[in-house]
Amino acid sequence: MFAAALVLCLPACGSRLPERDFAAPGPTGAGGAAGATAVGSGAGSGTASGAASGPPVTVGIVTSATSLLGSGTFSGPLYGAQAFFRALDAAGGLGAGAGRGGRQVTVVTCDDGGTGSGNQSCVHKLIDQDHVVALVATSALDYAGAPYVSAQGVPDIGGEPIGTAYDRYPHLYSIDGSSEPRDGKAVGWNGTEYLTTEVYRYFKQKIGLSRAVVVNYDQADSSRYAAQVTQGLKAEGYHVLNETVDFALPGFAAVAAAMKADGSQLLLDAMDTRGNVALCQAMAAAGVTVTAKVTTGLNWSAQTGTDYQSVPGCLNALWVTSTSRSYTDVQYPAVAAFRAAMKRYFPSREGQLSQWELEGWAAAQWFADAAGSCGAQIDRGCLDRYMQRPQPYEAHGLLVPTSFVPQPDPPKGLQRACLDVARWERGGWVTQVPDMDTNCFDVPALPYRP
Repeated sequence: MFAAALVLCLPACGSRLPERDFAAPGPTGAGGAAGATAVGSGAGSGTASGAASGPPVTVGIVTSATSLLGSGTFSGPLYGAQAFFRALDAAGGLGAGAGRGGRQVTVVTCDDGGTGSGNQSCVHKLIDQDHVVALVATSALDYAGAPYVSAQGVPDIGGEPIGTAYDRYPHLYSIDGSSEPRDGKAVGWNGTEYLTTEVYRYFKQKIGLSRAVVVNYDQADSSRYAAQVTQGLKAEGYHVLNETVDFALPGFAAVAAAMKADGSQLLLDAMDTRGNVALCQAMAAAGVTVTAKVTTGLNWSAQTGTDYQSVPGCLNALWVTSTSRSYTDVQYPAVAAFRAAMKRYFPSREGQLSQWELEGWAAAQWFADAAGSCGAQIDRGCLDRYMQRPQPYEAHGLLVPTSFVPQPDPPKGLQRACLDVARWERGGWVTQVPDMDTNCFDVPALPYRP
């Protein structure tokens, strides 16, 4: 069961590439609608004067805060979104400004325990009892309640696509964006999805790598994901070494030996942190190093140094990619606002900050901007219309511009795709590109069956 849970999370927690890349990016700054609410660098410093303009708006957050993969694995978006809403309320609420009070946001959270039954219980409680206007920053390991959320027309804004629910159901809007039909019947286009290859292109074109190794467990989903990665690497012209290990008794020494013989430069995997550290230990024992070990966005956190402290060779080779701005880049006002709010409202998490927390903040910002377009009548229909608008959204500079305009046909030809890249250096994550909005490539979109 643990292995299945692990690999089900891998496509979205790692290098499964977002469908947002299939839509032409809009100009920088396209994210905010007129009248939308933005939490700036000074948010949370005080409360706006004036009476509230209406009753509180209730939103729900479903999180697999406790699950087979650990109590903190999926909780990042929960903290980021809560920090945003607390800062927003401190600044006066939705629609506050010019001496006018806004509407406060009531946040109701639910831990689904990482199970399908727990998830269904959560969504029913939030929708049927708490009457939330929307879900925000969902991070559910088993999103079994997705069909009910969709059937009730409840917008789910900025969720982490751990499974395939966001690729299937209307009214569900992942942090990645999508151009898929999402008709509630099949994922993608008649059961076929597409991945783009900008990650592999970056390491080939910018770093000069050409020999890759992909390591996975002998488990169906892990093997399937590894096959997707291999497909993308080969499409970019890499020589690829594939290594499969037993989940219970992985033979990493043999993998390290094969890597050394093959001259592997780029390491990608479909394994958990335990497996990665064990592989790194075997590599150290065999004297094997790689230029880049690409880890997943789920592991992009301040705790990476602790996780890999016993294997400095791998730690200093860790890279990560994303289509959201790095949580360390405080020169950007939206990132600075996120960091200031986290320090104020969750000071104990300073050493645990993660990219998923920033994406939770971005999801809450997305909701606030959608609500700001509604005027006095903030309802599900208005929020849906904002989420479905053709203008790409970028969360005030936190996301590569993305949208949810469905395309009836799957992507054809080269796609323009942009990404942020960071590397572990000097005890922290350091961004490797001048700007994620200009670090772009024209790459193919490759079909696969999830």
